[in-house]
Amino acid sequence: MQAPEQQQLITQEQVITPLVGILNEAVPTHKPTEVSPPVKQSLDELFPEQKIEDKNVQRAKEILGDIANELTPAQLKDTIVEIQYLVNTWLDDFEREIFEGKTLQELLHEKGGQ
Repeated sequence: MQAPEQQQLITQEQVITPLVGILNEAVPTHKPTEVSPPVKQSLDELFPEQKIEDKNVQRAKEILGDIANELTPAQLKDTIVEIQYLVNTWLDDFEREIFEGKTLQELLHEKGGQ
């Protein structure tokens, strides 16, 4: 007996289209105020992690292409954070299924490594 063809349960279109719709409704549409260059430089020196976020925003713009132009930098940053959270949560859930209720990080910590 021949095995039935596997059918894709969820398509990319079924995930992305509603996500874009939800983000368009949930993200405020006001424009952020501009920060003067000296203040921005001081903030960059105080919070160097912002440069990492800026790199993440640039990378997201490269990946998303034209869709990224429809979002403000603040909206894009919020979207990146939300998606990173979802991915990490899904990955933890998957690891718990594979490794008998523990994440890979938890297993490594038990073994004395990190």
